[in-house]
Amino acid sequence: MSEQDWTLLPAVTVRSAGFAWELVRSLAYPRAAAAAAEVVRLERRALDLLAEAPAHRAPAHRAPAEDPAEAPARRASAEDPRPARSAVGGDARSARGTGSGRLPRGLRSRLRDLRPLPGDTPAPAGWLAAWNEVTGSLEDARLALAGTTAADAALARAAVAGIAADERFLDALVRSAPGLYRDLRRGVAKGGRLRRLVGSVLQGLCATCCFGPLGHGRVEPAAAGGHTWSGHRERPRRVAYPADWVGESLQRRVLADPALVAGLVPRRRTWTGAVPDAVPDAAPFVALCDGSRTLAEIAAESGTELEQAAAALAVAVRRGLLTHDLCPPATVADPLSWLRERLPAETPRPDAHRRDVPRSDAHRPDAPRPDVPRSDAHRPDALRPGGDLSVGRCVREITELLAQYPAASPDVKLALQRRVETLAGSGRAHDDRPGDDRVVVHEAAAGTLRVTVGEGLAADLEGRVPQVLDLLAADAELTRQRTNRLLAGRLGAGTFGLAEVLGAAGGLEIRHGDRLAERIAAIVRAAPPGTATVDLAGLLDDPEPPAAPVLCSADVMVAAPSLEAYEPGLTPLVLGDLHDVALLTPWALQFHPDGAALVAERDAAIVRALGGHTALNVISRRATGRPPLEFPGPVLELGGVTADGGRRRIGLDELYVHSDGHRAVLRAKGVDGPLLLHNGEHDDTALHTALALPRVRRPDLRHLSRVPRLTWDNVVISRRAWRVGRASFEALGQAVGDRELLVAMARLRETHDLPVTFFAASPRERRPIHVDTRSPALVEGLGRLATTAERLTLTETLPGPEECWLRDGGLRFAAELRCVYLRPAGGSPAPRPKPEAADTWPSVPRPKPEATDTCSPASWPKSEASDTCPPATRSRAVARYPGPADVRADSCSRVADPVAPGARAAHPYPWQGECR
Repeated sequence: MSEQDWTLLPAVTVRSAGFAWELVRSLAYPRAAAAAAEVVRLERRALDLLAEAPAHRAPAHRAPAEDPAEAPARRASAEDPRPARSAVGGDARSARGTGSGRLPRGLRSRLRDLRPLPGDTPAPAGWLAAWNEVTGSLEDARLALAGTTAADAALARAAVAGIAADERFLDALVRSAPGLYRDLRRGVAKGGRLRRLVGSVLQGLCATCCFGPLGHGRVEPAAAGGHTWSGHRERPRRVAYPADWVGESLQRRVLADPALVAGLVPRRRTWTGAVPDAVPDAAPFVALCDGSRTLAEIAAESGTELEQAAAALAVAVRRGLLTHDLCPPATVADPLSWLRERLPAETPRPDAHRRDVPRSDAHRPDAPRPDVPRSDAHRPDALRPGGDLSVGRCVREITELLAQYPAASPDVKLALQRRVETLAGSGRAHDDRPGDDRVVVHEAAAGTLRVTVGEGLAADLEGRVPQVLDLLAADAELTRQRTNRLLAGRLGAGTFGLAEVLGAAGGLEIRHGDRLAERIAAIVRAAPPGTATVDLAGLLDDPEPPAAPVLCSADVMVAAPSLEAYEPGLTPLVLGDLHDVALLTPWALQFHPDGAALVAERDAAIVRALGGHTALNVISRRATGRPPLEFPGPVLELGGVTADGGRRRIGLDELYVHSDGHRAVLRAKGVDGPLLLHNGEHDDTALHTALALPRVRRPDLRHLSRVPRLTWDNVVISRRAWRVGRASFEALGQAVGDRELLVAMARLRETHDLPVTFFAASPRERRPIHVDTRSPALVEGLGRLATTAERLTLTETLPGPEECWLRDGGLRFAAELRCVYLRPAGGSPAPRPKPEAADTWPSVPRPKPEATDTCSPASWPKSEASDTCPPATRSRAVARYPGPADVRADSCSRVADPVAPGARAAHPYPWQGECR
């Protein structure tokens, strides 16, 4: 391998579903779904017979004129491919050509309901016999559907009851949706509501690799592939962490605690220079917040009352301008423990030894019960509101509660959540979910799964997957260049502070690279009708190497009954989610015995891949319960704080963009060379895309209504997909009862040629849902999802349960390998197979490359007048990033010679003890 090849890190994270496929399949009505499919098949045959019915002339008299009132209905019926609905879910169309006159009402009713006709019906004998045969079978199928639906419904109800009482399911429910758990325990969820609750939660637990314990693997090409596992119930270690809003609430209490606030050591975060009007009437105070003085010292030196200084600090922290030495870094795994270690010790309360509970509090939901273990969390002082306790006592008590949390029963977990919520307070500024369903505690679990990625599987991960990544990296680089050119055209020539650029880039859209998508779309359109799979190997031109390094991760699923059965080049290797970041994180490795060494190995590989490029890590706030990412290089603390006190911190006011009207380059004062933003999928804006490392994405094929499975040899680039409009799902919402729901779903499958199971995604929902078309509970969820958007994207389930290699006895589990790939800038793409004439599609027009898309600056357009930013627009800075006076006063002015010569400068405001 040359130094420009892709590097696959040997350490992989193994993610799995926490629950077996068999659980969600227990909600299905397999026999009733088969009967519904037979009903739809016979309905289609009957409708075809109606369309083929020969004309019949009455010999004795002229046919009466058509009733004018009936003509519109006849015309509408002729245009509608579906018959009118009947009372039992059947279909019908007005008879066409079955007689010369108007048929009696009884015969018209039979035709509408697709029922047999009497033997004396005025119709050709052959057609009548065929009609009666088909519709007779249809009536039998409808009767069979009614019987099988009742039988399957009884089994599904028993399965729902068993799942709703299962301790593991309840544990997952109380951790992820406390409000639903409360409804379940109160008996509010019954009958259909209980089925919907269980179905909506269970599909996510079984079909996605998000809720299982953390497993690990290693790529060893010379070893035999395989895995070891003690089973899905074995979890040697479980750790609980408070939700992000709990930490934010505790920070507000730290800033309001007179015993702590005077000793805080504030420093600037987003901005390194003074921001005079950031905090009204506190300019001297802000100027002195350099990380070397306590708040009491700053107040005394600035002549400000301590109370006023504390209020100013609270405002500045809330605005993201300042931080302090008791604010946990966003990148630490356990911020609560970090805070507890730094809080001053306190004298225990005199009544701390008492363990009795006053009788008046016995009715409280968080009071001790016989089934709840007694602990320090159930003392009289622990039952008081958190506001009555000091910050240190609250932090210690929450820590004790979290230590009990993993092993507690679901009911006890709910009580512990309530107590944590009481201690922390109710402030949740960034959580917009309903008040009773907010997550209070997150949990991480260590699993026993260990995977050896060996021999053939390792060869395909190191050889074939990079060939696909070459295509996607070239497309990502084209997107970066085009969007960068768009940004430069809007800015014009000059040097701009980044705060100014934030305002000028408002409304700017990402200009995606479309060469790969257009080429694939042309290949798909040229494929024979009904093609299920298209192999792109040999059909695409070699991509241009990206001009910037590429850091990405791929979630890879092996579609084989076992890892030992993997056949290189043959077994499907499915690319799941793609991430533009190296997701081998301290969080994922927290239970790995060599976690620290693996992170160091990752960082060394990233440094090699970056080469001479400098990536600026944007540290965001914690938003998902997991710490944001932090990789080698300088950092911009935008919402979060770095855990590495020695890391070079660059302020927002130190960043500027140099533009010549064709190309925009991010730079920083005191840093040699350009910078590339990198913040781990945090921001999907045009500004970030233009100034960041290439962001790997799949080609956008949303304009195609159907996309076959796209592969590169055995690597599945994308699964089969269908784009279906909202109108197609309306029958699901109108169905009454399970029988009609299954028939409506069978008609939808027949119309769009859908598989039995698939994933459905809405642009308005964060995650797709899994749909088993045999399960009324999941079909109802599909109907509800369809109301959220004009169109849904349906994607085949691959691998399905039969193709899952992770098994525990007869139970099958979804699993994926999270692999990290790194590529330096430039170089040559991975070797590709030469196209063979026998394997190519018929002649397909290839889109001509645009001259303006080359990497050469000489080929870039002189300007893009439509995107040029007038001075008035450029002068508006974004309010959420208040800038220093030299940026705001005249934001159209250019900064002269902003880069200082010499080596990288030290941060002007280090922590105490740092070298200045």
